Amino acid sequence: MRPSRRPALKASEIPPQNLNLREGERQSIVCPDCDSWHPLYRKMIKTHHLDSEVRGGRAPRCPGSAQLIDMNISVEQWGERMLAADSTATGRRSARQHYKPLAQPPTPIYRLADRGPQCTPTLHRLLPLLEHARHAVDQHRAACSRCAAGGRCETGRALEVRAAETQASCTIAREQLKHQERQRGSRAAAPKRKAGWAAVLPAVQDADTRRAVVPVPPARPEAPAQAEVPSVPTEPYDFEAYDRRQAELGK
Repeated sequence: MRPSRRPALKASEIPPQNLNLREGERQSIVCPDCDSWHPLYRKMIKTHHLDSEVRGGRAPRCPGSAQLIDMNISVEQWGERMLAADSTATGRRSARQHYKPLAQPPTPIYRLADRGPQCTPTLHRLLPLLEHARHAVDQHRAACSRCAAGGRCETGRALEVRAAETQASCTIAREQLKHQERQRGSRAAAPKRKAGWAAVLPAVQDADTRRAVVPVPPARPEAPAQAEVPSVPTEPYDFEAYDRRQAELGK
């Protein structure tokens, strides 16, 4: 294999990561034309083709074939350059991973009525806005001939949408305010209910104790009772009294 007519490449000018001069391994280099690894043969890049899948020499030959390499550095010098390049890459690489903080989730709709600057009730701030939105719709309808005739222009539609959204926000704020008032009332009434139950608890316990000692009446023969449960009669106990009562009721 004859060397190509190109000038020889100096090993000192080749990046150390593109050259392999390790002992015990076959010396190889990255071809500067096709950017692929190929072995060195007699200080030349071994002949190769651009398409490695085509067999029989039909593929075009790579221009980097038989490129002469001038080994103007020793294996020790190449190893030192490799260590220097690796330390430089390690210094550029961050040893600690920095994660971007997650975005705060939006406030749920049912809690929007609680949010307000300086603890101002939202309903008090929304009512003037609602009145202003309604007034803007009325003024536009009076000035716009299309909206006055029953149609809708873009400006009128936008004002109506804004007024409807403000009305919906006021409705949510009212419901939230009522819910908060009910919660405050329940919390205020809880101690009173607890004190009331504590006052009647001895009487309730005494009634339960006396009820437990009352004997269960015996079961009647016409309706067998279950265990510890008195039976329910299916026929009148006194037929004469039953007939007399039915006659009085007109049956």
